Amino acid sequence: MTLKMQNRTKTWTYRIIASLVGIAILLSLVYYAGYEKFFTIIIQTSPYWIITSVIVYAMSWIFRVHRLERFTRDAGEKIGFFELFKLLISGYTLNILLPARLGDVATIFYLKMKKIAIGKSTAIIFQLRILDVMALLILSLPVFAFFFSDAPTWIRTTLLICIFIIAIPICIVLFDKAKHFSDLLNRLGNKFNNKIFKIVSDKANDAYIHYHEIVLNKRLLFVSIFISITIWVFDILTCYTVSIAVASPVLITVALFGVCIANVAKSVPSIPGGIGIYEGALAGIFVLFGTPFDIAITIAILDHAIKNIFTLVFGIPATTSIGLNFSDIKKFKKELD
Repeated sequence: MTLKMQNRTKTWTYRIIASLVGIAILLSLVYYAGYEKFFTIIIQTSPYWIITSVIVYAMSWIFRVHRLERFTRDAGEKIGFFELFKLLISGYTLNILLPARLGDVATIFYLKMKKIAIGKSTAIIFQLRILDVMALLILSLPVFAFFFSDAPTWIRTTLLICIFIIAIPICIVLFDKAKHFSDLLNRLGNKFNNKIFKIVSDKANDAYIHYHEIVLNKRLLFVSIFISITIWVFDILTCYTVSIAVASPVLITVALFGVCIANVAKSVPSIPGGIGIYEGALAGIFVLFGTPFDIAITIAILDHAIKNIFTLVFGIPATTSIGLNFSDIKKFKKELD
């Protein structure tokens, strides 16, 4: 067996094992809730409210695309709304299907195809992820403040980690207006004769310079924060309408906090789409606020299923129309690394 075939086998093995782990977690949660109770709740779920939740979630995509459009215009490229929708939802689809956030790598590749340099593309995608975490924190902190002392350690730790994730890159930029960090990367690249290290250093420096420009663009920053909050409001309302669909509406503040924590939890690039992780975290928050576990896990599964199915239904055709395959993404990821 050639080295290429061995690597491909290892990749597929990892993907299959990761997916099976996610499914196993999901089945374990349903088993703990009770299969009979779970399916009874599913059968009694209102189809009208499920359709409403799909419409609400679809609205979030209008703002997701609009946010990306703001960044691509700032980068000097005017890309059509539908084209941006295709490349963005394709990236989300690949994040559901593949581990290690390869969908984000694909989105950078798509932007490069649209004549946006790799450094700018990387800075844009990185900032989108920072904005998502920031919006989730802004929305969840008021709720969290009421029960900080009684909250489980894992919740407090998760939120503190999120604060550091946001604070570190932004603080580096704010305290480095003269771009000394960029000079440091240049010196490091020139100090070593290793060609690979030089390439990595140059790419990191290029991405940092563009990220520096993005963060210091105050208008873009504040507008994108507002849009990001709007995106997640629709995401939270999707979960809330699902709880109405199962005839057990949770408090909107509980849905808010649950969706925030669940999305942070599933952002760890281990299991494709965060399957099992998202549902467990969301159900855990609902139970913490008094929702019976069987109802909580049903809401969590339906909520995540609606969002993933919507993404896949539109994302798979979009990925096919773009004409990118998995080997292209792997090659491009090696270039970024």
